[in-house]
Amino acid sequence: MSQIKHLTVLITLLIFNINHAQTGPGGVGTNDGTSNLIMWFRPDHGVSTSGSAVDSWENAAGVAAFNMSETTTQRPTLITNAVNGYGEISFSGSNRLRTGLTLTASNFIVDEASSFVVVRADNTTQKSCVYTTDALVGSTRFTCHIPWNGSVYFDIGTCCGTDARIQVGGLPNLTDYSIWSYDANPTTGKQLYRNENLLQNRGNTRNYNSYSTQRFNLGGNTSGTAGFVGDMTEVAIFKTKVNAAQRIIINNYLSAKYDQTLTANNFYLQDNAANGDFDHNVAGIGQASDGSSHTDSQGTGIVRIHTPSNLSNGDYLFWGENIKDATYEFATNTTNYTEQLNTTWRVSKTNDLGTVTVSFDTSALDLSGFQGGACPSLQLIVDNDANLLSPTTVYPLTISGTTATATGVSFSDGDYFTLRYTDQIVWDGSAFFNGSGTANAPSAADACLKLTVKAGSPATLSATAHVREVEVESSATLNINDGLLLEVEDSVIIDGTLDLLGEAQLIQNHSGPTTNSGNGTLIIRQQGTTNLYNYNYWSAPVNKAGVWEIGWLEDASGQIAFTSNLNADPSTSPITLSSRWLYTFSGATNDYDAWQKIETNIPISSAEGYTLKGSGATGTEQEYVFNGIPNDGNYTKVAVPGYDLLLGNPYPSALNADQFITDNTGIIDGTLYFWEHFITNNSHYLKDYEGGYATYNLMMGTSAAIPDNSGLTSGLGSASKAKPTGNISVGQGFFVTITSTGFVTFNNNQRVFAKDSDGGSVFYKSNSNKSTTTQDNRTKIWFAFLEPNNIKKTMGLGYDPNHATIGYDHGYDAIAFNEFKNDIYWPLEDKELVIQALPQINIEDELPVTIKAIDSGIYKMTIDDSQNLPDALEVFLKDYETNSYYDLRHTIAEITLQSGTYENRFAIVFQKESLLNTEGVAKNTVTATYNKPTETLTLNHTEDLSNIASVIIYDVNGKKVITKRSLKSANIDVSSLSEGLYILNLKLKSDSNTRSMKFLKY
Repeated sequence: MSQIKHLTVLITLLIFNINHAQTGPGGVGTNDGTSNLIMWFRPDHGVSTSGSAVDSWENAAGVAAFNMSETTTQRPTLITNAVNGYGEISFSGSNRLRTGLTLTASNFIVDEASSFVVVRADNTTQKSCVYTTDALVGSTRFTCHIPWNGSVYFDIGTCCGTDARIQVGGLPNLTDYSIWSYDANPTTGKQLYRNENLLQNRGNTRNYNSYSTQRFNLGGNTSGTAGFVGDMTEVAIFKTKVNAAQRIIINNYLSAKYDQTLTANNFYLQDNAANGDFDHNVAGIGQASDGSSHTDSQGTGIVRIHTPSNLSNGDYLFWGENIKDATYEFATNTTNYTEQLNTTWRVSKTNDLGTVTVSFDTSALDLSGFQGGACPSLQLIVDNDANLLSPTTVYPLTISGTTATATGVSFSDGDYFTLRYTDQIVWDGSAFFNGSGTANAPSAADACLKLTVKAGSPATLSATAHVREVEVESSATLNINDGLLLEVEDSVIIDGTLDLLGEAQLIQNHSGPTTNSGNGTLIIRQQGTTNLYNYNYWSAPVNKAGVWEIGWLEDASGQIAFTSNLNADPSTSPITLSSRWLYTFSGATNDYDAWQKIETNIPISSAEGYTLKGSGATGTEQEYVFNGIPNDGNYTKVAVPGYDLLLGNPYPSALNADQFITDNTGIIDGTLYFWEHFITNNSHYLKDYEGGYATYNLMMGTSAAIPDNSGLTSGLGSASKAKPTGNISVGQGFFVTITSTGFVTFNNNQRVFAKDSDGGSVFYKSNSNKSTTTQDNRTKIWFAFLEPNNIKKTMGLGYDPNHATIGYDHGYDAIAFNEFKNDIYWPLEDKELVIQALPQINIEDELPVTIKAIDSGIYKMTIDDSQNLPDALEVFLKDYETNSYYDLRHTIAEITLQSGTYENRFAIVFQKESLLNTEGVAKNTVTATYNKPTETLTLNHTEDLSNIASVIIYDVNGKKVITKRSLKSANIDVSSLSEGLYILNLKLKSDSNTRSMKFLKY
């Protein structure tokens, strides 16, 4: 039974200690007034002075009733830096520090105590008290005399017999500092230790209770004279007796702090010069030979260690740190480029108490550079040498509130430990450190870390990387290999060179304005046309002092020269371009005078588009080099209704067109226009220009009108450019049309990684047959229209059940931006559309197209391309005049037209004839619409469902697949039907007619 009781007590103590960190001397007791530690006076806590005179000394035990003070000449003196860097309080015999009349039986000692004092006397003949209760009530007291006429004694209770007093005489060196420990307990008697050496052990005690008329007097001066003459550094009093393990721990703490040598139980050995002088904030845990233990300590420092896994008699673990009053800041370790704490701890371990839990008070740490969260953890590193460069063990710390904890920590005697975290990946001029990629280079998994590049050999990224920040230091170079992405969460600082090779791109993710800076340069390249006569629309992805000048443009040989001649000169090195063709545009639609001529030294703001003609070099592409600080963050352009703006992608990455349009909904009409000059163009004269605008909106993109020599025989055409994708290339300019007052905005959220070479984006400069693959399930049809001069125009038809209506929808229907003498468009609400968007495919639809023919001859039309087009859907060009149907899915429609405008003659239809019986239903035409997202068929114009007699659905073979005799809703679930064409027969009770209509399930 006694063993069970002992186990229960041990478990209770362990639970208590784990939940209440021990912040008293050496980690025994607490500093919040809740433990048996009732007085604790330290020179490094709460000493208030006037000059050197001590006005008050705050009780570090957290019991405010025992704060001490004094006035005038009664005040002792603080001597700073007196003992191992700590101060001491010096008493002259006529001064003291006292509490108020605040001693009670509940807050002061009753019958038992433990007392620790670090003190030295000026002489051994004085008869004085280091401390005493004042005034004495009768002869009852709690006092400490070091010395009293050459002897040392402590009293508790009624003076002065052996039951109350412990007294030792003949002790040497009382004028030197010693650590005096005194225990008193009615059961175990009284013990006095000097430097942990037991001087005397006496049985019994005398009862002691405090009185409300008493103060506690430090210095022993009760009458104005005969007080203590000497110096003291630290006093700690517990209102119960501490156990043996706790006494040993406190003495080792005081020994290290005040540079004293214990003559017994000297377990902490890291407090001398040979071992590094780890003198400060020493604490410990352990178990004494009598079985008493202390298993949770923090002491005066920020390190708490507790819960040893295998504690036995004689096992101890102590730790202390090497810096007094540490600031606990992190600095970069230039050997491994981790952020390491500027203080270190060292342990002394006696025997093996197993593993422990180690916690740190993070409120004391400067963690301003620590990212936390899902980023690399704060780490406890343990090493057997002081440099801690190759830790023997690394433990991740879990942070909760202001506590960082590692469990299962194992120490060896003499180990060093500290904290570190990884905040950056560093290229030191020859190698990478701390990255998660190959050879410690950054990878896509390093978004929490800064990338720092130092001077030396150039650093090269051979894989896509995602980092928090980038800093390229002076004379350093960072190369990003062709086709890779460098993604950065925050700022980019370039004082060296950051080179985006080939199609490498840079994306930054933060919101708000740019935070980029530096005196270095980002290098990024883009290819334009070489045709002397052809424009490209450009924008700059970099800036210098916030702007761009075309005169800063370079080729591979250096900064490009400009001439006022009509033609460029590719024979020079670098090449020479013509400045005659440099323009920006902001003005009313179709206002040619809104083109603004600019010079090579005119500042151009970020996101502003400009024109530039080709170099005349051989081949089809001319590479241009942009140098500067990368554009980043928010850019805005003033929006004036009715204006067209020539804008451009301002970033050194692709721009997501869909996000750009969405962000500017209500300001622009929702369509982007990209200029393409025909490769056959050979004139500088406007009237001879051959070219057109490719179009993109949230529905789809259509390529620019182009010369076509295929005769459409393949049904695919041979466009010199792919139709625009959802991504805008680096450096690409484009037009928007303004519909409302405000600002056109660009931001980092619009940026994406997409390469021209794989069709992710298209720069309108040269031949390309690449296309992009997207996760878009909407049905889209591109119709190719070839006029007699072999100019091919494409117009689009798309279906979006979530955004499109049968009316004009900004961002989904697109107005044609240019008009050709022979042209085709969708007429809608007095607008000429190049893209028409509808909510659902309806077999009954007849979609008018208008053809403008200046030249008489043969005009051709077919489906050029499609996405998600249902196999069962037929698509025809219907000629109302001849009642002809041309199958555009499988053939090429050829129509001979005379000069004129054909507004009501042609339509795109989806059946050769309507099955709808309209007899007797002029006032109530029922139609059916298939809703793809919900897989339902909606009956329109059926307000009175009770009037419906029956609904029968047949497949194309005449098989009845669904029969409804009554309807509770106008929506009919057809999810059970496979994709294909169906016929719906509907009968009303109000008449005998059967209404028939086709619908497509897709």
